[in-house]
Amino acid sequence: MKKTCILILLLLFGITLIGSVFTPPVRNSYITASFGEFRDTGDKPHFHLGIDFSTFNREGISVYSAASGYVYKIWMNDPIYGNAVFIKHEDLNLITAYAHLQDFGDRIRYYSELIKKEFKGEGKIEAVFPKDQIQVQRNELIALSGSSGAAEAPHLHFEVREANENGDIIRDPLEYLDYAETRTKALELLGVISDNAEYKPDSSNNVTIKFSGQYPKIEIKVREVLGKNTPVMPKRISLKIKDMLVYQIDFSKILESESYNPSVVFGNSSTMTLYALKMFSTESITPIQVNNWNQFTMNNQNNFTGEVTLEDTWGNKQTYKINFVRN
Repeated sequence: MKKTCILILLLLFGITLIGSVFTPPVRNSYITASFGEFRDTGDKPHFHLGIDFSTFNREGISVYSAASGYVYKIWMNDPIYGNAVFIKHEDLNLITAYAHLQDFGDRIRYYSELIKKEFKGEGKIEAVFPKDQIQVQRNELIALSGSSGAAEAPHLHFEVREANENGDIIRDPLEYLDYAETRTKALELLGVISDNAEYKPDSSNNVTIKFSGQYPKIEIKVREVLGKNTPVMPKRISLKIKDMLVYQIDFSKILESESYNPSVVFGNSSTMTLYALKMFSTESITPIQVNNWNQFTMNNQNNFTGEVTLEDTWGNKQTYKINFVRN
């Protein structure tokens, strides 16, 4: 019994550590966008590979290192990220990235100015630094926030990356940050699209849809609203039919090589604040964690029931019942 209790405590302690690896890079701020969201900024649509922190619509806000490490590289004039700093945390096998910067901190700026003089011009510049050349401590000022790159307004974009020989694995920063979300939270399914028709849930969170074909190929319009007006992506979206889990999307990680392939997950009506998710696919991509449509049989049924469950990072769930009617 004593050994069991110790094991449980260790597991709980380990979970706490994972969630507290990094401190927020902007003081007294809050998130304005989450991991995995649809983006159509820049040259082509892509996944949002980090979270955004408010800089209160101002440039020049102090940006701090989320943990100790060393500057791995910097980008200048990147078309999407603008000016960015990447810090390697070797003890964690992780890299944190800070983007859309107005300027770098003093020590990093010294090198950035030398590099700009050497390369000249306005194109993208990437500078990779030797290990430990620019060491930084947790909560050390490393940059000033801005709106460089494809930012539509001043904010700080923050990423957590795991280096991999086949390209970085980008992970949801909220799984690593010591961040408490104190605003109200509302998980919402706003509509279900089937055969080019859209159906709305009723006041009891039920929706009846019509479909044709081998199985119902639906898209669902979803979001989570934080506070009064901050829409973000739900963390996990699941579809059950006749008590069978047939499809699940989980925004915990995305391979860098997949970042410009959001059409596998998102439908054409997706925007930066409202997400139309395809609940079917013939392609494989990391966020699609379950795809059991090939095991699904209707047994000549024309009517059956299912449910969509939305979950967020903070343990909240919302379920909507779906009645499927074959045309």
